[in-house]
Amino acid sequence: RPDASTAMLRSAARAAKPGAAVSRALATNATRISATRSPAAATRTFVPRRNKQWQSIRAMSTQMDIGTENFKVVMHPNNVAVVTLDIQGSPVNVIGETLTSELPPIVAKLEANPDVKAIVFISGKKSGFIAGADIAAFGPVAAEGKQAVKGIASGLQAFLTQMEAGKPKIAAISGSALGGGAEFALACHFRIATSPASIGFPEVQLGLLPGGGGTNRLPNLVGVQNALPMLLQGGNKKASAAKKMGLIDHVCEEGQLDVCAITMAGMIANGELKIPKRGEFKGMYKYIEKAIADYDIARNYVFGQAKTQVMKASGGNYPAPLQILETLKKNIKTKSLGKPQGYDLEADVFADLALTPESEGLQAVFFGSTALKKNPFKGAKKVERVGVLGAGLMGAGIAEVSINKGLVAVLKDLNPKGLAVGETNIINSMTKKVKKKKMTAHKKEEVLARLVGVTDEDPFWQAHFGKVDLVIEAVFENLDLKHRIVKQMEEVCKPDCIIATNTSGIPVRKIAEFAQRPENIVGMHYFSPVTAMPLVEIIPHAGTSEEVTATAVAVALKQGKFPVVVKDVAGFFVNRCLGPYIDESMVLAFEMEDYLQMDSAMKKFGFPVGPITLADEVGVEVAFHLHANLQEELGVRVGGANVAAMNALLAAGIKGKRFGAGMASYPGKPKGGIAGMFAAKEKIKMNPVCVEAMKPFMKPGKVTDEEIKDRISARFINEAIYCLQDGVVRNATDGDMACIFGVGFPPFTGGPFRYLDRVGAAKYCDALKKLEDKYGPRFTPAPLLVDMARNNTKFYNK
Repeated sequence: RPDASTAMLRSAARAAKPGAAVSRALATNATRISATRSPAAATRTFVPRRNKQWQSIRAMSTQMDIGTENFKVVMHPNNVAVVTLDIQGSPVNVIGETLTSELPPIVAKLEANPDVKAIVFISGKKSGFIAGADIAAFGPVAAEGKQAVKGIASGLQAFLTQMEAGKPKIAAISGSALGGGAEFALACHFRIATSPASIGFPEVQLGLLPGGGGTNRLPNLVGVQNALPMLLQGGNKKASAAKKMGLIDHVCEEGQLDVCAITMAGMIANGELKIPKRGEFKGMYKYIEKAIADYDIARNYVFGQAKTQVMKASGGNYPAPLQILETLKKNIKTKSLGKPQGYDLEADVFADLALTPESEGLQAVFFGSTALKKNPFKGAKKVERVGVLGAGLMGAGIAEVSINKGLVAVLKDLNPKGLAVGETNIINSMTKKVKKKKMTAHKKEEVLARLVGVTDEDPFWQAHFGKVDLVIEAVFENLDLKHRIVKQMEEVCKPDCIIATNTSGIPVRKIAEFAQRPENIVGMHYFSPVTAMPLVEIIPHAGTSEEVTATAVAVALKQGKFPVVVKDVAGFFVNRCLGPYIDESMVLAFEMEDYLQMDSAMKKFGFPVGPITLADEVGVEVAFHLHANLQEELGVRVGGANVAAMNALLAAGIKGKRFGAGMASYPGKPKGGIAGMFAAKEKIKMNPVCVEAMKPFMKPGKVTDEEIKDRISARFINEAIYCLQDGVVRNATDGDMACIFGVGFPPFTGGPFRYLDRVGAAKYCDALKKLEDKYGPRFTPAPLLVDMARNNTKFYNK
């Protein structure tokens, strides 16, 4: 490999073949590196200098007239043609009509040109190499049927196969190469990436498999053991990790990509650098790969284990990972990887998956989340410094996501002890990222430098808060306390400073009622844990200015969140939908012999956790308090549960998992050593204390999983319709995304409104009426749904 040693670079330069001037420059540079770095560092990478020799070479390069506005071609004197990918009118390069129609003729002309010895593909965009396929183009094609979809995949496969068969091609990757972009890179003979770059196959997150040859080329290149996690999980690999597995051949520093790519392409063209062979594995990895390829018992074991993990994670609700396993397994068994029949099977399965309702739902999530990244409000002011009041889990989490994205965060707590807890949580979180190689130690220190910790005991805290542009309070849910905070912040902060409340239940209008500048008060409801949950509800009250709302949305976007603007009502949107969900769960809990059956049933429906685990995680008292807060506004819609029975659980000390007494009893830490290896795995069980407290109120009977799913999901979905009807959420897309990102509504459905469109308003309305007849008015269909059933309309036009 090109970076195997500095000695190899010097040897290549000494060959001094015609056109090897750049190689000699690299050798000189390698000497400089070997003198300033450890031997290990010198073998990892080289950094060509932009010296006068290089500038001279650049000056002698000429633009070729075979390019287009989107794909410019430059010929360098070392017989290397550079194709710059820069699709006009698009923030990213995508594989779509423009690329598939314009690039193949350019490549064909370069193949036919005897002066061209190697071809480099590099992006002209800051956003990265190629972001993947143009998902927006799938809809019209899918409407034409399976063969039309398969034709797209087969066409891309044919082009990439031609690429693979011709002259040496080098993919110079900056930013990200995802999906079709990664498949494009795999069809090249050599891959160079900048150190921050990443490569991955996220198709499974859209309910698809890689259809441009990815399930064939990836395992051939890195082995089945490395390919399966990438294909099944859809995550990205950073350049350094991708290099270790052989997915990337060389890593260079930012700003040096073109130098590295053109220089190394010249070395390949002149025979000074050999292209690595695909599938050359070493050690035990080699023998395991051979066993997977040649023996049914090994192959069945590996794919069986992978399927078990997929079923455990997805509950079988997602067809794509299962189809990826079956496709890859079949191609390995028939020795078809990288052959026409292997590509044909991949294209066929791709087309099948593209037409599934699960893929349609996941693509809707993609488009919906993309829409949330745009601020629909005008007049957002620039925010550089935020103040966060309260260093508990929420406050520390808000501060962390702020400093991670370049904001200065002033974190304040009552005393040094409380502040230390929050600061320690942030430091520990970043230390874990460093250990997992998601962050460098230098980056960690750079980010932490943006955190300023102060307490009420510090005489200078007012000076710090006098400079902030926005304050987010994350203190206890107490209206008097929040009134005092608003008064204090209005005295200390700038007149135009925005004061945001992270309340989860108190109406924002009540928090703002005594404010001197109520137009600057807004709700920003984060979900716990803040660092993991992507949703933020933005809650303007009637007097909030549009500029303040726009700024709150902009800050949430800056923090890497998905902001959804909702109405200032009890529970806002997500918790308002959760209220009836909790209500029905507490009805069912007293009708069942084992209330943990609800968890398994709702996980089968597609929720990440069931209602019992959810209540234990957020806190049983918090969940019941939310239920009580909604009773005044929602009435019968949260009137099914026995409040006396719920209070009996609280009186028995059932508060939640972190208090050590939830509705369930959870296994302790597994034993270490040999004893732990042979110990029986503990399971989650009903808490005996909770069971005893429930006995006076029990009406046990036999309840099926289907009934559980129907009743609990219906309460959630029907309330979501009420919210859309009453303007609590602005539109169906916002509602779907909030439910998915806020509480984990099954993503493969596309959200409750997409789910209803698939089922049909009339059919779902009839189902609710049957539940209403059996269980009472808490299942009465929302008037909006009744109207839609009568008029046969949908939430989405498409």
